[in-house]
Amino acid sequence: MFNRLTILLCTFVFLAACAGSKGGRTSYDDEDEEGGGGGRVKEAPVRADELKEAHKEAVNLTEENHKLAKEVFDLKNKLGLPTDE
Repeated sequence: MFNRLTILLCTFVFLAACAGSKGGRTSYDDEDEEGGGGGRVKEAPVRADELKEAHKEAVNLTEENHKLAKEVFDLKNKLGLPTDE
C-alpha cells in the first residue's frame, strides 16, 4: 500500500514539474543540434485533466493511508503494544 502511494506521489510531482517546465534548453542543447548529435525523443504533453485526476487519486490514497495508520495506532493501543516504530 505504501509503495503504491509513494509511486503515485512521485508520478504526480514529476508530472507537475514537467508541466511547469519551459523546455529546459541549455547552451549544451544548441551545440548538439549544430554537431548533428542524436535525435531527441519528443515528449508527450501532459493534459490538465490527467494531472487533476492524478492529484485526486494521490489525495484519496493519502487519506486512505492516514485512516489505516490511525486504525493501526488505535488497535495497538487496545492491545497494549508500543505505538512508536
